[in-house]
Amino acid sequence: MKYIASIDGKDFLVEIDLDNRVTVDGKAVDVDLKRIGTLPVFSLLLNKASHEVVAEELQGDAYRVIIGGEALEVRVEDERWRRLNQARDLLAVSGGELQLKAPIPGLVVKVLVAEDDAVHAGQSLVILEAMKMENDLKAPRASIIGHVKVKPGDRVDQGQVLLTLRGEA
Repeated sequence: MKYIASIDGKDFLVEIDLDNRVTVDGKAVDVDLKRIGTLPVFSLLLNKASHEVVAEELQGDAYRVIIGGEALEVRVEDERWRRLNQARDLLAVSGGELQLKAPIPGLVVKVLVAEDDAVHAGQSLVILEAMKMENDLKAPRASIIGHVKVKPGDRVDQGQVLLTLRGEA
């Protein structure tokens, strides 16, 4: 699985293969991580050097990590979430009709809007399940819902139009 870890605006590509081998930006790293008790404290062996790490979840995909007395804010996305977020950014244009398309193949779990509903930017429109995870597809701008082309239980392909957004609300 590939992840993108962002620290202070710098992205690192972290890959974990099926044998739990880890590479960071293509360079092999020897990693062993174990939780200590029930608190968010971990023992980290990184290239055979031992570190105590405190990691607490902030909001969404952000974490505060304290290692060696230094606090870092780390944002972690897997490849799929990165593609989803990039697709949302591409849709965030003003004016005209937009099509909300499935960024990945999946199953429509919920349709949270109906035709002619006014929605605000960031409002949840459709919940799409893919790879056992629910993806919340949101409005890229304030709009009026046009045609809704899916219903709960529908299987969709990547790029399939789920609904349209008309103008700005």
